Amino acid sequence: MVTNLPEEVRAIWSRAILTKDPKVKLELLRQVYSKMPKHKGTENLQMNLKRQIASLEVVIEEQERKAKKKGSGGLEWAVRKTGFPQLSVVGTLGTSARAFELMTGLRTEPFRLYGSPQVGIYEAGDVPFQVVWSPVVGIGRLLLGRTTSVLQNADLLLLASADARELEDMLGVLDEIGVIPRNEDLEVDVRATASGGIIISGNSEYLSEEEVREYLRGIRIYNAQVKLSGHSKLDDLEAALLGRRVKKFIKIGYGGRFDIGDLPLMRDEVASEILRTLGLIRVYTKPPDEDVKKPPLVIARGSTVRDATLRVHRQLVETFRFARLWRAGSSSRVGLDYVLQDMDIVEIRA
Repeated sequence: MVTNLPEEVRAIWSRAILTKDPKVKLELLRQVYSKMPKHKGTENLQMNLKRQIASLEVVIEEQERKAKKKGSGGLEWAVRKTGFPQLSVVGTLGTSARAFELMTGLRTEPFRLYGSPQVGIYEAGDVPFQVVWSPVVGIGRLLLGRTTSVLQNADLLLLASADARELEDMLGVLDEIGVIPRNEDLEVDVRATASGGIIISGNSEYLSEEEVREYLRGIRIYNAQVKLSGHSKLDDLEAALLGRRVKKFIKIGYGGRFDIGDLPLMRDEVASEILRTLGLIRVYTKPPDEDVKKPPLVIARGSTVRDATLRVHRQLVETFRFARLWRAGSSSRVGLDYVLQDMDIVEIRA
């Protein structure tokens, strides 16, 4: 347990969690790892520390490379998002390349990754998804640092694997760089504060408020806001403190719902699965006396006519009279607060 760590180590651990500077955090975490007692009671913490240290090393190397490139006028290894979901195709160099090529129709060129990311468009279900080739297995440390920044920015990971070994290797690398493929959010949210004590909201069947307070006080954090959910565990609390990133994902290939070779033939189904996983829907707009517009708006599930209208033009809300909605072949007249569903067609009358 963290509370059994020596006082000196707990003090360093607290400073590491609270600092925002990656280099300072890295140095402090290295000190924690070197000074902490190594025994069965600290095995989980040792493992998490090694993961975070490895992740920070990669991130810092990439930051330093970007700074040098910027100073010399070089290209930034980054991907600017469009208004549509960004997908990262993750896996071994070969399997992720095959999936990327099948989805985008582009030819992968590994040597180009040393200069800039390779980006394409996957047209599926009327949505132009932005796709970034993001191999993590079979590449060097330099490329892994660049891929890590892309993964952290992506909306969804497509985990492409040809067999169980590839999937295992991929998940191992993701774990090392602090990326957690999971379609649920972290069960704990922690925000350090300047004062006010430890304020806990929500309840968990696995973690009591006293255990949370004991853990945080054990690493000298006396002011924080903690949000628990029904399934919060101590591991979730630790992951939140270490800054590990949870990313939504879909497996393609081995163990997944879609075979990689069939991706181009199943675009509507794949698009629906991507949007469902991300909690998004497609809403088509239709100006009066005109055809339906494409591509559709991609908005959060549970959005209303008001939300869609704001996306079209903010002034339309002020002059809004009603909307004509088409769903499953039938039409109706609705107002601003009407909740939309995937594939709805909306004609705004203002």
